[in-house]
Amino acid sequence: MTSTVESLSSVKKKISFEIPAERVSTEIDKVFGQIQKRAAIKGFRKGKVPRTLVEQNYGSMMEGDVLKNLFDETYFKALADHKIFPVSHPLIESDEVKRGAPLKYSATVEVLPEIEVKDYAGLHVKKEKFVSDDAPVEARLNEMREGMAVLKPLEEGKSAENGHFVVIDFVGSVDGIPFEGGSAESYQLELGSGRFIPGFENQLVGVKAGEQTTVAVTFPKEYGNEDLAGKQASFAVTVREIKVKELPELNDEFAMQFGEFETFDQLKAKLVELHEKQEIDRIKADLQDRLVKALLEKNEIEVPSTLVERQLQMMLSNMKNRLAQQRLSLEMMGMDDEKFKVQYHDSAENQVKGSLLLEAVAKKEGVKVEEADIEAKLRAMAEEAGQDFERVKSFYEQNHNAKENLVAHLNEDKVLGYLLDKAVVTEVAKDEL
Repeated sequence: MTSTVESLSSVKKKISFEIPAERVSTEIDKVFGQIQKRAAIKGFRKGKVPRTLVEQNYGSMMEGDVLKNLFDETYFKALADHKIFPVSHPLIESDEVKRGAPLKYSATVEVLPEIEVKDYAGLHVKKEKFVSDDAPVEARLNEMREGMAVLKPLEEGKSAENGHFVVIDFVGSVDGIPFEGGSAESYQLELGSGRFIPGFENQLVGVKAGEQTTVAVTFPKEYGNEDLAGKQASFAVTVREIKVKELPELNDEFAMQFGEFETFDQLKAKLVELHEKQEIDRIKADLQDRLVKALLEKNEIEVPSTLVERQLQMMLSNMKNRLAQQRLSLEMMGMDDEKFKVQYHDSAENQVKGSLLLEAVAKKEGVKVEEADIEAKLRAMAEEAGQDFERVKSFYEQNHNAKENLVAHLNEDKVLGYLLDKAVVTEVAKDEL
């Protein structure tokens, strides 16, 4: 067997093989012998079919088996001989398998590019200046306050306003005929929430408990139910009850509802701390992204499409999981798998390029993850999750993939830290980025 290698690009190699006629003939005879033992043709017992009939009826099976056997015998040896480390499955092109003739076939694979990374010291990047801001903390306090709110009956005789909750029975009809899904009893609706058909909630402002009224609306043309889209409808509404939201006071008693706090000041201080950490982490992540982009601008490389596709698939899976947690889907966002991949292809490609360049910098500068780095990270993770360190450590020691991903993350973080130490960083206001 002889094999030669042709570089089609920096990430694609074609290995061509020629297997001698004698070896091909030997393998053909061997495979036909194996097929003969299990062949079943009408009129013959299993394993007793004459060889000539086997060769007449099982030619395509023979060819597939011979190709597989000769591939297994030659392909992996050639990879070792030529020191090729593919990141993709091979694309096989083959001549017809014939007794007495040599077999020529080729295997095209993708490989990692050989990267000579350059100009990575002294990268110029902008960093967002951290600015303390009470607004997000106040917004979070309001969310918590809303979560602790209670609904109480509106004072008798008073009318409903936006922000009030009305408990209603209603029956909807089009041209006097009730339609499916258009009725409910004791339905609670917040006026001004925009949850109902446009115009419905506005017409309930001013009603009082016990009143009956008719609400006239027109369904939007793009309404989900085609039978109702664009049609006029009327709803007979009975107002059972009107409720008003009562918010708790922001005081020590409120803070105590959240367990670890004795005073409102303690609660607010914790929220400030959490918000500042989130902002610092966000700014750090943004700075790292800018650092990688600056590195990419200095080092244009080609990357295997296989790795880009894997990255896209991972991004797609993550997106679907995040949407599912919110009871949403890609389709609800006006997208499908293919549209997602088209839209995010460049982003996935840049992420792959960035990872390979960071790996090249780490190799060139001898940056590597030590056991002490892993232990420190695991301790931080255990503390953050409120778990026992030994338990967390044991999990990663027993899960090879999890530990491999952790080390890869730490290595990338360490390289970014190395580049950041040598970078020229300019702090600017957020609106200047």
